[in-house]
This record gives sequence, C-alpha cells and structure tokens, in this order.
Amino acid sequence: MSDLDFCINQAIQENDIPYKWNENINQELDAIQSNFKKSREDLTKIPFVTIDGKDAKDFDDAVYCSKEDYGFNLKVAIADVAEIVELETEIDKEAFKRGTSIYFPQKVIPMLPEKISNNICSLIPNEKRNVLVCNIQFDDEGIIQSYNFSESIICSHKRLTYDEVDNFKDNAAVFTSLESLKLLTKKRLKKRFDRFALDIETNEPILILNEDGELSDLLTSKRLYAHQMIEESMISANICAARFMKEHYGFGVYRVHEEPDYLKVDALKKFFSMKGLPSNKPVKKLELINSFIRYANKNEDSKLFNVLILQSLKRAYYSTKEIGHFGLQLEKYSHFTSPIRRYPDLITHRLIKNILNENKHAHNQENYESDLDVLSSLEKRAEIASRQVMQQLICFHLKKFIGDEFSSTVVGVTEFGLFSEISNYFISGLIHVSDLGNDRYILNNDSNALVGKRTGKTYKIGQNIKVKLVNVIPEERKLVLVPVKNDKKYK
Repeated sequence: MSDLDFCINQAIQENDIPYKWNENINQELDAIQSNFKKSREDLTKIPFVTIDGKDAKDFDDAVYCSKEDYGFNLKVAIADVAEIVELETEIDKEAFKRGTSIYFPQKVIPMLPEKISNNICSLIPNEKRNVLVCNIQFDDEGIIQSYNFSESIICSHKRLTYDEVDNFKDNAAVFTSLESLKLLTKKRLKKRFDRFALDIETNEPILILNEDGELSDLLTSKRLYAHQMIEESMISANICAARFMKEHYGFGVYRVHEEPDYLKVDALKKFFSMKGLPSNKPVKKLELINSFIRYANKNEDSKLFNVLILQSLKRAYYSTKEIGHFGLQLEKYSHFTSPIRRYPDLITHRLIKNILNENKHAHNQENYESDLDVLSSLEKRAEIASRQVMQQLICFHLKKFIGDEFSSTVVGVTEFGLFSEISNYFISGLIHVSDLGNDRYILNNDSNALVGKRTGKTYKIGQNIKVKLVNVIPEERKLVLVPVKNDKKYK
C-alpha cells in the first residue's frame, strides 16, 4: 500500500467518512439522462469559459463578461445539479450524508457520483449543459444594479487554467470577455477594499507525489489575478443568490461569519504590539484586524502572522439567520456556485428554481436550519481529513531526515512545551519542556510564553529556533524536536 493510500484510508476510518456507492444509487445512475427542454434559455452562442486549476475534473462554473454603455454585464453559469439530483432520491440522500467533496492529493471522495460530477453536470468544453445562470448588471464603478436568474443551456467555448488566462489570445470573443472581466474585477476589488473586507494571504502547500504515492516535493501556491477574477465573479453571484432568497422566502441559505471574540482580538493586539506595531487608541475590531494584516504582509514572518490572525477568527458556517459575513463585510451572503461539491449550494439552487418554476412548496426555516447545522459539521470533517492526509504524507517524507537539523518557528506555546513549525514543510513538531534546558519553565498566560524560573530565558510565538528532528511517528502525525544547543543565531 502506498503512503497516499495508507493516509487516506486512515483519515476515512478516523473520521467515519462514507466513500462507497450502494446498488440503489448505481441503479438510479443508469436511468439518468440530460434533457434539454425548449423552455430553457439558449445561451450556447455566448462564449462562456471555465477557469480552474490544471488538475480540476468537475467544472461547475463558467463565466462571460461584456462591457456595456451602462457599465458591465456578467453572466455566471452554474451546473444545474438540481435538475439531475432530485430531492429524496438515493443519490440525494447520500450527497447529504457526505455534505461536501473531500479533496486529497491526486484523489477525491466526491459528494456526487463521478458520472454526474465529472460528466453529466460538468461544464465540459464544446458540450451542451443545463445551467442556472445569474445575470448581473454593474454600473461603471462595479456596483451591482440589478440581476436575474434563469434556467439556461450553455456550451463552454474553452477550458482555461488560471495560468493560461493572462496570455490567452486564441479566440477573439473569449479574449474580449476576459479583458472585460479583468476590468470589472479591478472595480470589484476596489469596492472590496473600500468596505474593509479582510484580505489575508494564505500560502497553501501543493504536495507533489511520485508514482509510488510518496511525497517528492512541496510547493507553495501562488495567487494570480485570474484567481481574483473568478473569486469576485463567484462572490457577486453569491450576493445575488442571498438577496433573491431573502426577497422571495424572507430567509436564505446563508454563509455566515461572526465577529471575532474581543479576548482573541486583544491577544492579537498584544502580540503585534510586541512585534513592533504601534498600539493605537481604542478602535473597532475590523480596523484592528486590518491593521494587523497590513503589518503582517510587510513583515518577513508574514506567513506566521497571517496564520495567527486566521486562528483568532471564528469559523464560517451555514445558517438561515442573517448574521452577515464579517470577513467579506457583507450583510447577506450565500453559497450558490458549487452544487457539484457542496450540498448547501444544491439547497440554494432548489430554492431559486422553485421560484423560477412557480412551485408553491411549504418551506420550514427551522428544518433548513437543522440541516445546515449538520452540513457545517460535515464541512469541518472534510477540512480535518484533508489536513490529516497532508500532514501524514509530510511525516512519512520527513522520516528519512531523522537526525537532521532545521530552522523552525514557534507557532504554539503550552505548559508542556513548544510547537515549532519546520521551515518550508508546513508542519509543526513538539519541543517538550524537559528538552529546553536546565531550568524549570513556567507558562506565563499574559505574554503567552514559557519563562525559565532560574534564568529568565523566554520562549514565545514567532521566535526562531534551530531544531533537530529526533523522531517521526507518521501513524500519529507527530514530530519530536529538540533545540540545537549552542546555536547563537537562534538564542
């Protein structure tokens, strides 16, 4: 068994993740076909394109943008999964049980069978597909003026990767659309800045595996302007979906993000003050966090600082309650753009389609709230499983380096020791308090530091320490580190 298979199997077992399709689902799949009803709006001539990562297989969104006299017109076409996956079918029940697709290096546990996710509903180039389109009109400043939803048919004219967008010139119509979207994105990013939305830089690791399923290299993801083009397009469509549901139902399937706790923001304020950020007079949480982000992005320890900022924020989750989205600074926000891989988006699609088709079903907000609570927990499970597999693969890779020395940065402090992240490996190990030296170290809660009772030597978050890797336990995803003695650079 390869390292990758071992890691995925362990994550599946530990988190009780369903991954097999039962016979009833296979029978339903055999009967599924794509039907292109005449009542659908035919948009096959419009040069929609999909823009995704190079390894993507399920294309659930396509975009088209044009510059108009009044400003901009953006069409965001999303795979019409609700047309295929009907409520209370075996496929639907299994999709709800999974909640979301789970992505691992080179492998995925999909929310929907691949016949649906990678074929029937995927917006493959030069193939007709049923979609739900959010058609948005912006003024010259990039402010949403109006929108409407329609059940349509499109034919993607091109499958682009993020890397290809900047230099694409092969198709004049597609090129014009991309240039218009670049300009609209510039306007939308300014609006995002003006409302003080948080913009925390996160460098997610990309794991490169060899043919044997072993980690061979670790790369850092790079955020391109093309990523922002798609991100702002999807955010705009999600805003419209939230407004549409609120208008017609009085509630919606919202993606909510609460304000952070005061104590966590205050702890961040103390940390950044120690790192040299001037302590300002009392200001709002939003202003404080944005000041931390700006300072972090100018610092050589920006990665650590941004991680600490993220850890101080609350998790986003799904709810029918109008709590708003603190990170994006939006009053109402939904998830509409990924029904192939997120069940809450599928719920949103069904609610919108009910209005378009004038289906007068009763909708109980409490029932939706209960379902969204379950789906939020399933999303968390997926994130944990993905992180576990990544960490375990790195552990297997590091076994060959036992005895070697590394630079590291303290990312956590407890009464029993330090957690220090090895540079360039995106994983931390434990330095037990007994290995810190001939002293008794006590945790100072005010400064979040370990302090030697006799020597006064202090260890705190953000401190650089040269360490030796003395043991790796991949099955437990654990590294054991000890500080290198007499290393002047890290004292």
